[in-house]
Amino acid sequence: MIFTTAPAFADVTPEEVWQSWQDLGGVYGQTYSAGSQTRAGDSLIVKDMKIAVDQDGTKLSGTLPEVTFRDMGDGRVEVGMPATYALQMETLNGVGKPVTNSITVTQAGVSLIASGTAQDVTHDFSADTVGLRAADVVVDSEPRDMAFDLTMSKLAMMYRMAAGDMVATTSTFAAQRFDYKAAGKPDAGAGSFDVSGSMVNLAGASAGAMPKGAIGGDMIAQLAQGMNTDASFTYDSGNLTVAGTDENSGKMNFASTSQGGTVNVSVDKARLAYGLTGRGVQMTASGSSIPFPELTAGYDTAGLTLLIPVAKSDEPRDFVIETRLEGLTVSDMIWSMVDPGATLPRDPATLIMSLKGTAKVLADLMVDDGPGPDMMESPFQVETLDIDALQLTVAGAELKGDGALTFDNAQAPILGGVAPMPVGKVNLSLTGATGLLEKLVALGLVDPQMTAMFGMFAGMLAKPGPTPDSLIAEVEIKEGGQILSNGNPLPF
Repeated sequence: MIFTTAPAFADVTPEEVWQSWQDLGGVYGQTYSAGSQTRAGDSLIVKDMKIAVDQDGTKLSGTLPEVTFRDMGDGRVEVGMPATYALQMETLNGVGKPVTNSITVTQAGVSLIASGTAQDVTHDFSADTVGLRAADVVVDSEPRDMAFDLTMSKLAMMYRMAAGDMVATTSTFAAQRFDYKAAGKPDAGAGSFDVSGSMVNLAGASAGAMPKGAIGGDMIAQLAQGMNTDASFTYDSGNLTVAGTDENSGKMNFASTSQGGTVNVSVDKARLAYGLTGRGVQMTASGSSIPFPELTAGYDTAGLTLLIPVAKSDEPRDFVIETRLEGLTVSDMIWSMVDPGATLPRDPATLIMSLKGTAKVLADLMVDDGPGPDMMESPFQVETLDIDALQLTVAGAELKGDGALTFDNAQAPILGGVAPMPVGKVNLSLTGATGLLEKLVALGLVDPQMTAMFGMFAGMLAKPGPTPDSLIAEVEIKEGGQILSNGNPLPF
C-alpha cells in the first residue's frame, strides 16, 4: 500500500515518468492507465488515472482524479498526488468466501521527487502523515460492522531503480510512528473485537533485482529468472492492546509492550534466510475466558534465525537453525498451579539452540513443476552438524552443550530413517538436576523412583562436575557406531 500511495517508478521528463509507471508497473503486477493526459506548460496532467492490481486471488482497483508530473527544470520531476483517494479490494477469506471492502488513502505534507537518468532513477518521498482506512466490509454478500485504520507519521523513503535485463532496486525507509486500529464484529453474532497498537521509530532497507517482464505475483517464476532480495526492518518500541467479547458475552483482554525488534529476509533461487528478534516483551491477559483474574508473562529476548538452501546441488550447502528465548518469566498465578508453596526457584528461564552445518539439497524446493519430492522423505542430506550452543535453564537447573558431528551418507539411515549414525563429539554439562528432582518429588509431581533411576543413569553416562550437584559428559561417537562417555563405552 505504501507503493500505491507513492508509485515507485520515475524518469527524467514528465512523459517518461508516466510511461515508466505503465511499463514497469507490470513487473509488480500493477496496471496504470489514464482517462486523459495533457501538457500544460512544464507539467503533464493525467486525469482519472486508474490503478489495477490482480495478484494471488486479490484484486485492488481505484481511480485517482488527477496526478501531475512537473518538470522542475533541473533534471528532476515532481509528482503531485491527491490528498485523498479511494480504492476497492476484492479477495477471498480463509474459508474461500468472497470479501470486498473500500480503502481510503489520505496524505498530508507529501513530496515525491524523481531524479537521475532514464535507466537509473532515484525517488525521494516524504510525508507528514499517510493514512489508510478499510471499511464497508462485505463477506459473502453480508455486510460486516468492522473497520481498520493505519497511519504513518513523519515518513521518509528513498527508492532507486536501474532498468536492464534485470531491474535492480535499492530502498531505505523510516517513519517516526506507525499506529493501527481495528474494531467491529466479525460476523452477525454478539462477538466483537477492538485492537489498537503502535510502533515507534521504524526503519528499513532493501536491495534486490527483479527480472524485466517477469510474471507479476508469481514468485517462484521470478526466482527462477533471477529475482533476489535482501531486506531488513527495525523498530525501537511498540505496544498492542486487544479487547474482545464472544457470542456468550465472555470478555477477553490482552496487552503487550515491546522494547523493539528486527526482521531480516534474504531470498534467491539458491537459498532462503530469515531472522526475527524481539526485545523486552511484557504481556498481560485477563477476562472471563481464563480461570485467573490476570496472567502476566515476559521475556528479555526472543529470536529465530534460519538459513536454508533450496536449490538442488551435488555439493553441500550451509544451513543455520537458531532459536532463543532468554529471560522468560511468568506470573505467580501460573507458578501456583504446580507450586503453591514456592518450593521451586522462580528465576527467569532460558532456552537456546544454535545449530549450523552443511547439507546437500536433493530436489529444487522453489520450482513449481509438478509433484515435489515424497513428503515422507527428507529433501536434505545432512553432511555435517555443529552444535554451537545448547542451553536450557529452568527452576534452578541448567543443561548446556556443544559439539560437532559428521555423517557418512553412504551408510544406511538409522536415525528415524533420515540420517546415518554420525561420528564426532558432544560435550554436555548439567547442574542442579538432583536438587530439582528432589523438589519435584516433594511436590508430588515426580515418582520417587525417578530420583534413583536418574542417579543410576548419571553414574553410567556422566561424572561429577566441578561444583556440587553438577555432572559433565564428553560423548564420543566413533566409526562403526561405538559410543563412549568420558572415555568409557556405554553399556548399550
